[in-house]
Amino acid sequence: MKKMTWGIAVFAVLGISLMSSLHFFRSTANNSSPSLRRGMFEWQEERVKDRNDVNELIGKFQITDWYQELSVPVDRKTTAAFVSHLHQSKVKAYALVGETEWGYEADGASLIAYLEELVRYNAGVKPAERLDGVMVDVEPYTRSRWKEDPARHMETYVSGMIEAYRYAQKHDLIFIACIPRHYDDQGLTELLEILIRDGCDEVAVMDYDCGAEAEKLETEARFAEKYDKALHCILEFQRVGKHGLTEDKTYRNKGLAAAEAAWNQVDQAFPSISIVHDYHWSKPLIEMMEEENE
Repeated sequence: MKKMTWGIAVFAVLGISLMSSLHFFRSTANNSSPSLRRGMFEWQEERVKDRNDVNELIGKFQITDWYQELSVPVDRKTTAAFVSHLHQSKVKAYALVGETEWGYEADGASLIAYLEELVRYNAGVKPAERLDGVMVDVEPYTRSRWKEDPARHMETYVSGMIEAYRYAQKHDLIFIACIPRHYDDQGLTELLEILIRDGCDEVAVMDYDCGAEAEKLETEARFAEKYDKALHCILEFQRVGKHGLTEDKTYRNKGLAAAEAAWNQVDQAFPSISIVHDYHWSKPLIEMMEEENE
């Protein structure tokens, strides 16, 4: 990244803040592209029933992919109506799934059991109501036991993901592996490559390094390019202090213009890769929209 003098840096920050305040949503429109994918994480299960903000979120942020947490067993009627609504808006629908403990099962049994429920759901509804795939957010690294032997636990996690991915492939479910950006920093680069090569259709990276996204994504981008996988760059918009988030890890105060600039840098750094711009998540973005309207 280019270095700036202090004066230029201050001017840039002020400029970004001003643009964010005056043109909160305009930046997405200016960066629209028929081939650009934008994803929205949704952790509230009730969104399936309460779709009040869905259309506004899709429109304001030009969403093409929606990752929805679903309870099991899947409520067929409400889920079918929700998925159909997304498809009518030209948005793909994914189940947002994942429990930390699933990362400690080499056979992927619990994750596969969840996928089996999704397959049953898809088999019982119309084509327009079927889920397109899954966003698999399994975080074994958050457990204290991970530190005891990261390599062994990573090997178990990758094995389980590969087994689940094979099941998903058999049943026409797109399988996206959602991961943190620090596996390579832990010396787990070889296993990370195996995960991207054999354990997913696409890889989504939660990037908690505001301003250094392209640099931090370099390893994952290299593997995504090597194995022809789409790469999701997930940016955070939750409030500072939420879940221990610091100012340098969320775009909540920096604004959408700064986030767009970050995504543009990633696009430019990896022009041969399909980059998906993912928002984490709907609730803080709704809060930001409400603040904009005050």
